[in-house]
Amino acid sequence: MRIRQYLKESCVIFPLQGSSKEDVIRVLASKAALCLGNISEEEVIRAIEEREELGTTAIGGGVAIPHARVEGLERLSMVVAVSPQGVPFDSLDGEPVHVIFMLLAPEDATPSYLRVLANVSRLLKNRELIFELKKAQDLSQIPEMIEHAENRSYGALV
Repeated sequence: MRIRQYLKESCVIFPLQGSSKEDVIRVLASKAALCLGNISEEEVIRAIEEREELGTTAIGGGVAIPHARVEGLERLSMVVAVSPQGVPFDSLDGEPVHVIFMLLAPEDATPSYLRVLANVSRLLKNRELIFELKKAQDLSQIPEMIEHAENRSYGALV
């Protein structure tokens, strides 16, 4: 199950701006509502904030993976954001977050949702990818970098 199949270029934010975790969640939710079209910004914010109450999804190393099931969503989708300067996100290591993969799933998508979440987590352990994403020069490079890292991780020819 490849991550790239769930990411549309229209769902990429670069460069991400925000002065707080709440600002960042709002920006990501707004992008999700725009690029996915069948969910509301408010529903995404509510679902992500409920998940964040259980514990931060900023796992350290400049990475956050906010995720939630969202009522009315038809298919597993994601929004990816890159902040070269970093944004606050209550990270476990106290450091700013530079790369955010927000995963949104339909309410009934538990098995596939968990597999994609695990794949995203594994991919974002690749420090080289995080470094490359932080150094991106424009939005179009980000999906390419993700696909290239996935190809390397799956052993596919690039």
